[in-house]
Amino acid sequence: MKDNFDQLKNSWQEVKKGQLSTDSTTMLQSILKHQAASKHTHLMNILILSITVIGLMAFFYFLAPMQETLSRVGIVLMIGGLLVRIIIELVSHRKAGQIDYSKNSSFSAKQTSDFFSYRKKIHGPVTFIIITLYTIGFYSLTPEFSNYFSTFWLWMMDGSYLIIGIILFLVIRKGVVQEMKDLQRINDLQSSLNQS
Repeated sequence: MKDNFDQLKNSWQEVKKGQLSTDSTTMLQSILKHQAASKHTHLMNILILSITVIGLMAFFYFLAPMQETLSRVGIVLMIGGLLVRIIIELVSHRKAGQIDYSKNSSFSAKQTSDFFSYRKKIHGPVTFIIITLYTIGFYSLTPEFSNYFSTFWLWMMDGSYLIIGIILFLVIRKGVVQEMKDLQRINDLQSSLNQS
């Protein structure tokens, strides 16, 4: 992996000098391919989140129309959190598409650094707040569900949310850690290019 970044650094230095070699072109194509994959991931996140929102709305409208205020607040927190995350992914998709690696290194370094900072905030406090609000929303449904389900099934529902939540957290965290490593490497590389 280090060799790829050294090649990338050399390629960008050649681009800065106006000497675009075949290796530089190949590296630029590789970067653009990575950028396209990142944008595709954002679109897939949007699709999955949108399907989840539609599923929740259909569930609460057709199968379990909640009547109590606390339950309705919970539904708003759950669906609202997902909608905020969809908007964040749309903005991320747009920001990733605006990074122009074919420009000089200082211009693309600024764009990459801004995108890295943005994604770091999203994966940190913003995601934590969204998950917390979603969880509060989910557990706000428990009092009204207790009118329809036995205590055993309530415990099963609430417990399964924790288990599924932990599994999803671990899977998502793995992807986030990899994205942050990739963005940090590109950010560090571009910073070193600006110093040379």
